Amino acid sequence: MKPLLSKQTIRHLFEGKTTPLQNTLVQEWLQEPVNKELYFQWLEEWERENTQFKPNVDQAYIRSLELAGLRAGSSTDAGFVHETPERSLGNRIRLYQWVAACALFLLGTYLLRDFWFYKQYETSYGEVRTILLPDNSRVSLNAHSTLTIPRFGFGTGNREVQLTGEAEFAIQHLPDNRQFVVRTPDQLEVKVLGTEFIVYSRERGSKVVLNQGKVQLRSLANLKAQPVVMVPGDVATLSTKGQLTLRHQQPLSTHQAWKHHRFMFENTPVSEIAYQISEQFGVNVVVSDSVLARRTLGGTFQAQTVDDVLRVIADILNARITRTIQPDQSAETFVLTPVH
Repeated sequence: MKPLLSKQTIRHLFEGKTTPLQNTLVQEWLQEPVNKELYFQWLEEWERENTQFKPNVDQAYIRSLELAGLRAGSSTDAGFVHETPERSLGNRIRLYQWVAACALFLLGTYLLRDFWFYKQYETSYGEVRTILLPDNSRVSLNAHSTLTIPRFGFGTGNREVQLTGEAEFAIQHLPDNRQFVVRTPDQLEVKVLGTEFIVYSRERGSKVVLNQGKVQLRSLANLKAQPVVMVPGDVATLSTKGQLTLRHQQPLSTHQAWKHHRFMFENTPVSEIAYQISEQFGVNVVVSDSVLARRTLGGTFQAQTVDDVLRVIADILNARITRTIQPDQSAETFVLTPVH
């Protein structure tokens, strides 16, 4: 269980007043994403309240004279008092504690460098979320997806984001024609100026669906390949082997249905439907019969939970649903079996 720390403790960290034990607790506390956000907010508040360091000039001047007198061997004549061994030992201990605290703080800063420079938006299984970015671009994030953007200067500097999962983008055109770039884990790069499009990037590859405008695609894994330019109605897919395929004049509604918690199928095999359900809700869907797995379905199904969509599909297919949880698995398993 992570420790519970007060705002005052974190402020003491910024001021260098925490103990080594407190520094260790802070590092454990920062492992929780919500605590990282709090830490960043409190740091901004503290920096606004402490915009500059105000040195004690008189004290610094006297201390410099002390050091000069000690080196010259004239501290007695100057009226200065030598530190006792106990006091010197105490100062050294405090110095060591301060150095240790600084080292720990710098280590924490290095380990959390992604947190300092990037902000993440995440959705859980079954969740759809709409995000307004600092440049007024809108992003609809599908279930089990993560969007990462620069924490500082987004829109005024670069407009590069990273996506894992699936999202629809409505990009705000800027007066300076600044490009908006989406990158995926499999090294697909999508460059746009102002447009609406969907990017899908999961384990089995990436996909881009263009609704409006024009985008340019390229695979960074093969820099010798020519970029691919898409027009509205195009659907581009990038396989796990890095092969980019472009299809024209495709129906877009099927790719946009998830925004409204709908599933749209067009002669889709049951095996593919099972995969989509697993992907959307984080469960295991097993089709026990090969004949059943090859059957196809068409239509639109409204479903916000895994139970909703499985119940409809089971009724259409005349199949039985069995729910199990294996001891060695964290996800639920649903087995579709034909009813004879």
